[in-house]
Amino acid sequence: MTKKEQKTVSPALDEMRAKIDAVDAQIQALISERARYAKQVGLVKNGASEGAATKTVNYYRPEREAQVLRGVLKRNEGPLKDEEIVRLFREIMSACLAQEEPLK
Repeated sequence: MTKKEQKTVSPALDEMRAKIDAVDAQIQALISERARYAKQVGLVKNGASEGAATKTVNYYRPEREAQVLRGVLKRNEGPLKDEEIVRLFREIMSACLAQEEPLK
């Protein structure tokens, strides 16, 4: 690639990278918001179990995970494959689930 071609490509590339950076910031903010909601869910679950001394709180709900993943698949319009988007959401859900459980 010649220097002239690099100058022509570079501003466009810089613009696309800036757009990606902006989207990354939005994604990070939304994941943080999701984690805060998950923490609130954990507080509600803990509060509901305080009345029963022997009741154990079940933080992981496979049926809820399946429901969320079905929604993810239904909304997926690409370009990521279904398996890739499911893998990403499983990671997000796993990190958020850790916010529900109290520190031990």
